[in-house]
Amino acid sequence: MKRREAIKKTALALGFAATSPLLIHLLQSCDNKKPLTWKPRFLDEKQALLVAALVNQILPKTDTPGALDVGVDKFVDKMVAEVYHEKQQKQFVKGLEDIMKISESKNGKIFTDLDDKSQYDFLYDLENEIHHLSPDSSPQEKPFFLMLKELVLLGYFTSEEIMTKHLDYQPIPAQLIGCAPMNSNQKLRVGNYF
Repeated sequence: MKRREAIKKTALALGFAATSPLLIHLLQSCDNKKPLTWKPRFLDEKQALLVAALVNQILPKTDTPGALDVGVDKFVDKMVAEVYHEKQQKQFVKGLEDIMKISESKNGKIFTDLDDKSQYDFLYDLENEIHHLSPDSSPQEKPFFLMLKELVLLGYFTSEEIMTKHLDYQPIPAQLIGCAPMNSNQKLRVGNYF
């Protein structure tokens, strides 16, 4: 082997060795699945990732934090683990399984593998199916998606971030001012007031 050929082959081998980690990183970054960064108490990892995707579609980030930004996915897991009784827990898990099955039959992919637009369209169709139901329905009559939306809204609007930084939270009862007009820059008042 000639010296020039040996230098070329060595340079190629060194170049490949140097760029391999970069190529692997680039290939892994193309995978849009985000690993779970917290340990669920009730849900398994696959269910927790599905809840995170659903929560993100219900209340995405805009000029205010999204539901995932304030930990609503963790809140949902904690509520199902600590507050729901066994029958409601089974109903919740069955609802998650149904979402996966329906998504796979309609789209050929499970919900977490869909792009944002497809996830939105899927949930929009679910929303239209439950639009006729009353919020006062008993838990047995409520479809899973309605149960989930109630948990998401509860977790979001009672989170410390939203209560203290985005709403006018009143922890101590104050004077009642009925039917007063709101200023254009006034926050919505929540908390203890009569």
